[in-house]
Parts: sequence; structure tokens; C-alpha cells
Amino acid sequence: MTDSRPRTIRRRALTRPGVRMLAIAAAAAVALTGCQAPANDSEPDETSAAPVSVLLDWSANPDHVALYTAQHTGAYDDAGVDVTFMTPSNTADAAREVSLGRADLAISYEPDTLIAAEQGLDVVSVAALIPTSLTSLIARTESGITTAADLEGKTVGLSGLASQQPTLDFIAREAGIDPGSISAPNVQQSLNQALLTDQVDAIFGAFRNIEGVELTAQGDFVVMPATELGVPDYAELVIIANPSRLADDADYAERVRAFLAGTAAGQATALDDRQAAIDSLTPETEGSYDPDVLELMIDATLELLPEDGFGRQSAEDWAAYATWMHQNGLLETEVDGATATTNDYLPGAGS
Repeated sequence: MTDSRPRTIRRRALTRPGVRMLAIAAAAAVALTGCQAPANDSEPDETSAAPVSVLLDWSANPDHVALYTAQHTGAYDDAGVDVTFMTPSNTADAAREVSLGRADLAISYEPDTLIAAEQGLDVVSVAALIPTSLTSLIARTESGITTAADLEGKTVGLSGLASQQPTLDFIAREAGIDPGSISAPNVQQSLNQALLTDQVDAIFGAFRNIEGVELTAQGDFVVMPATELGVPDYAELVIIANPSRLADDADYAERVRAFLAGTAAGQATALDDRQAAIDSLTPETEGSYDPDVLELMIDATLELLPEDGFGRQSAEDWAAYATWMHQNGLLETEVDGATATTNDYLPGAGS
């Protein structure tokens, strides 16, 4: 039986759902050591913007719409920060690099942040970039799969993340069917291709605003978010910082606040001006998506973002999700999820 403990989740690089249609080889070739500038804790010149290094979870994609709109429109300049986005060679780099102080901030995921907390890494989520789950079950409409109960006896392609099998098992139990009746081959990055070529009846782990949009642009597919199949909601993408540095380094804390203020302004602009969002991501994703489909992906992403309260997170929800992860084998030990998140550095929060 495949080991479903969370250590494999920590190596989720190159298989993260939602961006598999990017140029995989190009992303993998960019080693972290070759693209990152070390965190700069020195006091910036009074006349210059303060540097902020941000390690992304993957290459630029519609999930990053607030970030690139902020950069494109000058919102970071207005906030007084000079932001450098860095592409990782492995998404597991995020928590480690922030914990070690080698990146000021990183884009990660709520589950990974809780796993990092279990590992004892020095990270905390300071904002939700995508405040809801994107992971989905997708099937051809003609397959007759419209609910989780329809998966009995079917083949569901996974991308290999250790989180997916236990989550699929949970979904099956919630639907009243035997998880063992579902065949779940690992198709790695080829989720869409496996479905389009009828290798599988459905796929699980794709993002509704990325693969979901890409597939429905090509044919008739049903997209079922995991949250509609019984999985508790969580923030798919979060911004993580180093809590020890936040407590001990006033300059770092101020740079984090300024970055979040700029990102909030970028999100507000993207929501108010769709074309600004498109213009910000088009050059950054050139060659990765069909331009018309990219616009649809951006629209689908913007629909998930709150008009007010950028980045806010619920400590209670984090605690509940951590409990669910432990109960379903995604955390080896109990973790207090409430301590892995804070709203203290968001715009409008106290100093």
C-alpha cells in the first residue's frame, strides 16, 4: 500500500495541482540558489524602497494575480518596498527558506504550513492569498460521474501527492462507498491528459480555476470542488513569514506589513479592473497558457477573492482543519492550527 504519511506532501514540487500546464522543465531548471537573493535585514536608505524577497510556490500563474497586479501597477512602490519574486526548484523550499531567514516571505499552502509547524519550522501564515480550497474532482460529463457516490468502481487519476489518496478515501467514506473500490493510479503531471485520453474516468487534485477552466474550454466536464464533497475548506495559497523575525526585527515586521499592504492594493485593483489583472499576468505567463484561456482562468480566480478584508484568516478554521488533517493521517501528531496563522500584519491591523 502506498505510504500516505505527510512526508511526501513536503516534497510536492513539480506536481502541485493548478499549474501543471506550465513549462515544467523550465521551472525545474531554476534552482533556488541560482535565483534567490538573501534576505536583507539592514536598514534601507531613507530615499530607497525596502527590499523584500518572496519565494513563489511555482512559476507565475493566475493564483498570483494579486501579486503581479501589485507589481505591474506600482502598488509595491507606493508601499515603499522593492519586491523580488523568486521561482523555486521545489515547493518544499518555502517553509525551510523562510524559517532559515533566506527568504523574507514565501507563497505556500495551508496544509503545508501546518506540516511545517509539526516539523518545528519557524513559519506563520500572515495572509491568505487564495482564501478557499481549489482542489477538485473533475470528470467528463458523459461519464455519468456527478457525485462522489458515482466513483464506486471507477478509476480516478491522482498526481502523486500523499494528501490525495487519504482525501479521496475520506470523500468515498462520506459518500457511503468503499474507498477500496476506487482505482487511483498516479498519473503525475498528466492529470488533464489522462482525462482527455480516457485513461481514467476522473481526476482528483486539479485546481478548479486552472485545470478546471482549461478542460471546460475544450469540452463538457463536471468540476466538483473538494469542499462540495465533504472536505473542510482551507486556504489553498497563503503567504508565510518568520515569526521570530517578526517579533525581534522591527524593520522586517514593517517590510512584511508594507508588502501585504501593496498586495492588498494589487488585489483591489485586479477586482476593480479586470484588464489590469490580465495585463499584469500576460507577459509573466507567456507560453504557458492560451491567452483566451488565461483570461478565463483569471476571471475564475477573481471570483474567489474577497472584495474586503484582504488576507484575513480564521484561527478557529485553521485549528479545525489541523484536527481534520490529524484525524485523516495527514499530520502525524496533533497541531494547534490556531498558532500557525496571524492577522496582525494585515492592512489596518495594530502594530
